[in-house]
Amino acid sequence: MENKTGKYFKYAIGEIILVVIGILIALQINNWNENKKQREFELKMLTEIQSALESDIDYFHRLEIRLQKLDSSANKFIRLVHEKATFNDTLYKNGRSRWYDLRTGINLQFNPGPYEALKSSGIDKVSNNNLRNSLVDFYDFRFPTYIAFINYYDKRYDKDVATLTSFLGKPYTESVNGEIKVYSKFPENLLEQTEFLLLLTRLKSRASNSINIIDKSIELMAELKDEINAEITK
Repeated sequence: MENKTGKYFKYAIGEIILVVIGILIALQINNWNENKKQREFELKMLTEIQSALESDIDYFHRLEIRLQKLDSSANKFIRLVHEKATFNDTLYKNGRSRWYDLRTGINLQFNPGPYEALKSSGIDKVSNNNLRNSLVDFYDFRFPTYIAFINYYDKRYDKDVATLTSFLGKPYTESVNGEIKVYSKFPENLLEQTEFLLLLTRLKSRASNSINIIDKSIELMAELKDEINAEITK
């Protein structure tokens, strides 16, 4: 009887062990599947952020080109003021002129959407601690500061364009190849007017300061994009 009891006891213990092992295996498989899903989600979100950064870098490069035209035109007119030149109609009358470039503004846009989506689902889903810290530092702290600076430098844009336009004289008509066109002239002494030189100084300052911030933004975006790429491709 004791032998039978011992056998049953051993058999029961064995059954329990098998059940426990089965449960542990099932849990391990479930954890593996969950980790796989989380990793797939993480890589998907990081890929979308990387794509957004690529687009933002390209757009910021184009903003920089526009601001470089503004800076170049402001420098051109400041040089003419220094040389005590007489204002020439061709500086504003022909298409993409230096005067036209003085009116250059920027439409600041960027795409934080993929990062915000990741953050709303839980930034802790980024498994790489350093990358997670880099994302938070860039999108929640450094980049908003740079954007605020650019907006600050650009806030006088409308007033500066209005000031530039205020120098124009009364409109007049002129026949060009049989077509009647309406023009307004700047006075010949425009380059001698103090207010015009002050305007050029503001325009140059806006351009150069914004270019510096945009350069820093592009550099940070490129570094973050490379960091994301290293995580995606590892």
